[in-house]
Amino acid sequence: MDQDKRTVDFLRLFVRHQQEIYAYVLTLVPHIHDADDLFQEGMALMWRKFDQFKLGTNFAAWAVQIMRYQILDYRRNLARSKRVSMEDSLLEALLDHMPKIQDEMAARIEALRKCQTLLDDRAKRILKMRYEHNTPITEVASCLKVSRRHLYHILGQINSVLLRCMRRTMAEGSQPV
Repeated sequence: MDQDKRTVDFLRLFVRHQQEIYAYVLTLVPHIHDADDLFQEGMALMWRKFDQFKLGTNFAAWAVQIMRYQILDYRRNLARSKRVSMEDSLLEALLDHMPKIQDEMAARIEALRKCQTLLDDRAKRILKMRYEHNTPITEVASCLKVSRRHLYHILGQINSVLLRCMRRTMAEGSQPV
């Protein structure tokens, strides 16, 4: 595979699925800093193993399988240091159930993406400032020239619109929200 095409293919797939992969890690790793480290290590491992991935198959499932082994290694290391917070049998049951959870999460993320496209430009800008750029509420309110309280009201309305849209979208695909 041509190196530039390989890089573009990997980045396209990774960016598309990074939220669900990260959500998977966060579900199973109790400390956010450890989850961040595992996610970064897993991403590097995915890149090294990308030649083994068959384009056209489910990248998210492949990536989650890699993360599964990263998390199991992490847990073994925790066990050695006596910091384990979840019984192994419970973790195994959770790991076995994760593909279904992951599919549901992917469907919800896709529904959210579709619904976001239906928002007006102002709502998109507010969401981008607040959630993509992590801009503090006070700064967003100041930029929009509204009070913090009014901004919370606006965000509540946007969230309600998105939730209703997602429920409709998921119902059409007969997936629960």
